[in-house]
Amino acid sequence: MTFSGQASAQIADFVATNGVIWTVDEDNPRAEAVASLNGRLIYVGSDSGVERHIGADTEVIDLDGAFVTPGFYDNHVHFEGTGRLLYGLNLLDVSDEDSFVARIRDVHERYAPGTWILGGDWSAYETWAEGDVAEAGREVNPDDQYGNFFLPNRGMIDRITGDRPVLVRRFDRKVYMANGAALELAGIRKGMPDPEGIAVERDENGEPTGALFNPVSGAVESTVLVRDNVRTHFNNLIPAPSREQRIAETREAWKKMASVGVTSYCDITSNPVYVDIYREMRDKGEMTARARYRPPLDRWQSMADLGIKVGFGDDWIRFGATKAWIDGIMGNSSARFYEPYTHNPSSRGIWRDIMFPFERSPDNPEDMQSRLERLALEADSNGIQLTVHAIGDEANGYLMDMLERIIAKNGVRDRRFRLVHAQVMTDRDIKRGGEMNIVAEVQPFHTSDDMRWMEERIGRDRSRGAYAFRRLWDSGAVVSFGSDSPGTNASRYYLNPMLGLYAAVTRKTLSGQPEGGWFPQEKLTVEEAIQAYTLNTAYAGYEENMKGSITVGKLTDFVVLSDNLLTMNPDDIKDVTVQSTVVGGKVVYSAE
Repeated sequence: MTFSGQASAQIADFVATNGVIWTVDEDNPRAEAVASLNGRLIYVGSDSGVERHIGADTEVIDLDGAFVTPGFYDNHVHFEGTGRLLYGLNLLDVSDEDSFVARIRDVHERYAPGTWILGGDWSAYETWAEGDVAEAGREVNPDDQYGNFFLPNRGMIDRITGDRPVLVRRFDRKVYMANGAALELAGIRKGMPDPEGIAVERDENGEPTGALFNPVSGAVESTVLVRDNVRTHFNNLIPAPSREQRIAETREAWKKMASVGVTSYCDITSNPVYVDIYREMRDKGEMTARARYRPPLDRWQSMADLGIKVGFGDDWIRFGATKAWIDGIMGNSSARFYEPYTHNPSSRGIWRDIMFPFERSPDNPEDMQSRLERLALEADSNGIQLTVHAIGDEANGYLMDMLERIIAKNGVRDRRFRLVHAQVMTDRDIKRGGEMNIVAEVQPFHTSDDMRWMEERIGRDRSRGAYAFRRLWDSGAVVSFGSDSPGTNASRYYLNPMLGLYAAVTRKTLSGQPEGGWFPQEKLTVEEAIQAYTLNTAYAGYEENMKGSITVGKLTDFVVLSDNLLTMNPDDIKDVTVQSTVVGGKVVYSAE
């Protein structure tokens, strides 16, 4: 075996030997050892060849025959929400009193005094468990406005939380539960009228039980966003999280990333305070994962004013892209489709606010263009990368049309337009995606999770175009993987890349259903899936020359796994664990 691109006689500060290394470098796909100096690889090759890079002060680790890949690069992390969920409250899988009380107690004991306990999204899996696959054809009952779900009350937790305010919600945001401290601050008391637009549940003595109901009316309310009067009523009472709280959440998110082998991620958080936190932690040498920050599209001008465009940043914090949303999500049936939902023929989903108003085109006053398109044209002409959320087939189709118009106006160039989620696409749009060299920024675990309701909501035929990884790959589009952590109000999307790889190569739920996989013709190979979670995401961010493969000259970011992904039964990939994670030539996680 020969190895190319090796530096000569440099003494490394870090060496790893005796591994089964899958490099994701087509010129040098396999290796046994690596050597690193100042955080970058100076050697990738055989055990015998690495010896010349070992000096008296070199740190040497024995991989003991373990399987190694490049560090995973998650293409889509809502970082603020992820840290908050990991450090704070997660009720997605909770639908009984014991579990509810236990989760609240755990967060109460961890939080600083005075910090509100918020969120939760209880009962998200009460109707469909994570391993279920729903049948097509069940229709929404327009009379079942609030649903027969678990309903907690303040009596379950008041004795635990005391004077700490608690305001938690059900997954659909139709129902909230407040403890006594929160109710008192909000002026919701015995003998007082209900706040406008909120229905307060009361016991036989007129005391508020803590259950608060948002208004729901009409059959379409299950497919549009509920007017969240409860949260609006409390908003002015809830203080912003302290910087100390945000730093604690940041550390918790990075700790989790290291434990699952994520060494880089794209941050979808809109709050710029996290950029300051990143810089502070970087300057202290405490970052353990590399971030690419993406603010909303309507901030493109402030980016341009600062000279920020594609390629801006350093090894730890990078910029140059913006994020926009065009439609809703499958979890609450608000994704936008050409035809009505199968289970609710009164709705085709929604357009997000950024689409409006439609404006006259400056080039042709007879044509109308969305606000989204105007902003996209302006950002693109200033060298800023576009990334846009699209779930339903009409949403994806609109973006393909929009991209054609952007290319016609701003010219052909290496823009790497990122179609975020690319979840349900027509055959025509899959083909166009390849022709226009898009990046399909997909999250494969959506397949395992969402298949429980896809056919029920859009039918078998349209589901053919859902998560079409094989056809997107073969079309010429760049398929990039990530997690969408922490998920939506209806689903939990885990940071763990093993779940994404498992979903991409098996197309099964976590319980192994259906046999043979859901639309199995869309499976990727294990090698392709690893590339999608490493090199392809680096390419999607114009970073393929610095990360994404184990290649001389690139950053020393890699992951040591418990099993060989290339030789094992794909059904078991979901259970593979990380033995250690290395970022910049430093071990940031060890299972031992």
